[in-house]
Amino acid sequence: MLEMTEKDGLVRIRVQGTLEASDYHRFVPQFERIASRETGTVPMVIELAPDFSGWDVGGLWRDLKFDVKHKDSFDRNAIVGDSKWEECGTKAFDPLFTADMKFFQPAERDAAESWARADGSAA
Repeated sequence: MLEMTEKDGLVRIRVQGTLEASDYHRFVPQFERIASRETGTVPMVIELAPDFSGWDVGGLWRDLKFDVKHKDSFDRNAIVGDSKWEECGTKAFDPLFTADMKFFQPAERDAAESWARADGSAA
């Protein structure tokens, strides 16, 4: 399940369980609306809930296609999670995406938001 909010040009995403196609179908139009009204890029903080288990079949491919299509809409994605595999996954997948990604622990949420806003921020 994916929940998305936006405030002052910062998109916050919370992901629980397994990301499925239906999550993308809801997320993409919301993101495109935000990106179309902001100047510059849209910073994102993606929080992985303790029960986050990854993507369904095809999820990584959907993420890569989304990234390519919207590459001019975002610059930095701060990933907030509490497990070593999420940190390793962030580092491993960073070269595959056009946006910079950096991993933060839950206690570093404020630092994650500051880092996400640091370059190309709309706000």
